[in-house]
Amino acid sequence: TPMLPTRDSGGGLGKDLHRAGVADFAEADAAAAELSSAAAAHVAKLAAPAAADVAAGEGPTKVTVEDAGPLLALKVNGAKPYMQVSKQHMGKLRALYCRHSLGGAPLPPDGTPDHAAFAAAVFAVLARYESLGGAGYQAALGESAFDVLKRRLGVGCEAFASPLNCRYGRFCSAFPDVDRPFGSLGSFFDFAPERGSFEMNPPFVPEVLLAAAAHAEKLLAAAETAGDRLSFAVVVPAWREVPMWGALEGSAFRRGEALIITAAAHGFCDGAQHCRPPSERHRVSSYDTGVFFLQTTNGARRWPVTEDIRKELTAGMAAAVGSAQTVGDLEKRYRGAGKSGPSAGGGGGSAGG
Repeated sequence: TPMLPTRDSGGGLGKDLHRAGVADFAEADAAAAELSSAAAAHVAKLAAPAAADVAAGEGPTKVTVEDAGPLLALKVNGAKPYMQVSKQHMGKLRALYCRHSLGGAPLPPDGTPDHAAFAAAVFAVLARYESLGGAGYQAALGESAFDVLKRRLGVGCEAFASPLNCRYGRFCSAFPDVDRPFGSLGSFFDFAPERGSFEMNPPFVPEVLLAAAAHAEKLLAAAETAGDRLSFAVVVPAWREVPMWGALEGSAFRRGEALIITAAAHGFCDGAQHCRPPSERHRVSSYDTGVFFLQTTNGARRWPVTEDIRKELTAGMAAAVGSAQTVGDLEKRYRGAGKSGPSAGGGGGSAGG
């Protein structure tokens, strides 16, 4: 499965390779470009008709869904490896699939072609994000915070998300080849809305954060010239030393100071929430968080950011702290259970989202 997005936003992958030990920057960038091209080739192969596999002698595949207690296990032709998802999240994926792939019609019963297509689509999404790893990079705002943004600022679309962590029915994501059946609009970096209100929570990777800020600024400038109403609620780590922070603070469209929330005072939905018990979906934040509000003139008139909204959003983010009060407690819990600990990352979607 092509784990890597088909674009390297801001040269982030090349810089990561350099930090990991590739001494020559040009060599690191060339390797990153080669990996992205290979990912694009795999995407094209996956998009080819399934009949090509049959013609090649590989035979048809069938995804089965089996009850595994609180989780469901999805297997291809009954074999390992299998993917797991909570029953609650399977219901969410079903609702998204019916809305965006079946025109709002209910999912046909098991044994029908449409039901088989749904099971295969779910398996593909689960396998893609399992392969990607780094669940911390898939963390998202809690539902209470999202509801504040929707109710008070008219937000109805996420700039960085996935079918597994989205709150709204429309979102941008890194992997539209597997995410589109569930409502993905494609990469945020290819997205050009002229108006509307959006939540933007990029992966906590410096190059991606800066690229996202630059793209939002470009969209806002175009909307301002056209007199349109455009608004972004931008959720980022409070890393004042990285270029992203300066870009957001220096934005011509910033409304008020950034809302700063200390790490212990708020949380996120865990990046692995789709296979967590409902009581363990939330996790305390690894970092202080900054929330910037970027709006065109008419956007600010339509959705004014008041002090009451800031207080409501702070309270909404506090509701997602979870049962572990510190990151250290969270890591001890996972290690004690013999599981891999949570990533220290954050952000609402993969780098190409």
